[in-house]
Amino acid sequence: MAVDTSDCAGVILAGGRGSRFGGVDKASLRLGPHSLLQHVRERIAPQVGALAINHAGSDAVLAETGLPVLADPIAGQPGPLAGILAGLRWAEALQPPPRWLLTAPTDTPFLPFDLVERLSAVAGQLPDTAIIAASDSGVHHVTGLWPLVWADALATWLQSGGRKVTSFAQSNGRQMVAVPFESAVNGGGDPFFNINTPADLTAAERILAGKPSQPFVLGIAGWKNSGKTTLTERLVCELRQRGYSVATIKHAHHGFDVDQPGTDSFRHRAAGAMEVALISERRWALLHELDGAPEPLLETMLAKLAPCDLVLVEGFKRAAIAKLEVRRAASAPGEALHPGDPNVIAIAADGPVTASVPVFRLDAVAGIADLIVSLIGTAILR
Repeated sequence: MAVDTSDCAGVILAGGRGSRFGGVDKASLRLGPHSLLQHVRERIAPQVGALAINHAGSDAVLAETGLPVLADPIAGQPGPLAGILAGLRWAEALQPPPRWLLTAPTDTPFLPFDLVERLSAVAGQLPDTAIIAASDSGVHHVTGLWPLVWADALATWLQSGGRKVTSFAQSNGRQMVAVPFESAVNGGGDPFFNINTPADLTAAERILAGKPSQPFVLGIAGWKNSGKTTLTERLVCELRQRGYSVATIKHAHHGFDVDQPGTDSFRHRAAGAMEVALISERRWALLHELDGAPEPLLETMLAKLAPCDLVLVEGFKRAAIAKLEVRRAASAPGEALHPGDPNVIAIAADGPVTASVPVFRLDAVAGIADLIVSLIGTAILR
């Protein structure tokens, strides 16, 4: 039996320092036209009978919400448990007081609209248990329903120096039950995606715009002289014309160099600089010397790219990524990747091919691009 909305109050936990944003209050960060706080409020307010904010101050972002602002009852910013206690004490004073308090952090702008309904369905069966949310990304200990009867025990725990949510529950012999939320909730992505870094905020902006939070990665794989570079070049042009942002990674021979002897940057590297950054009004580049260290993993290099819709990877034919296999009769002979490689999703060839995956002519750039666009769509809100 689900808990009635009127029997549940809510608190948005907005007490983080925002240190990774240069000390900027995360509640005030803009995601689209609204602050993170406004996004969370929009999702939480319809699900509870009363709503407040746990925050150290009362700036304009908080004032425009018109909601009560609750300060931590324990000095020194002891963490989210203090915000939960502030919410429990506030809820105790409501008339009539609810039995449950919903808490959610201000940096989770895509919370599900049925959060309370899903959690309360379990809470109705376990009245003295904390019911928290979980998803593919883990257990979210500060997003959940808390019974008001925990308030006194939580106050004692905090005053004794306790800080961790799970340790508090375990030390008091109390139960915490996690309710799983599938990635299908909220359009296919993690509904508890949280913003901890500027990169996360950029990813959230892409989610809000209906673009993938992470790019779709596709390998253009084949043997030497199979036409990989030409096809990659034409696909980049085609997809850019369709409005997609594309990055590329190419695996090169061990002795490659993009810098020319005699240039200032080449002299810097020759002198022993491990990294040299070249910056102009049109582009920038960063040259990194491995100096005997192992070649970096593809995953490492993908993480260094700016957000985009698609990354085309040329030359990593053994990588565990989706691949378009390129075949040309005149290329250097080599064993076909398909069907031995299950990551091959399609083949582009200049002759007839029998395969269990789609086969395109090598020059069918528009058709291959159509396939890639459909794959980019599957990456949205992964």
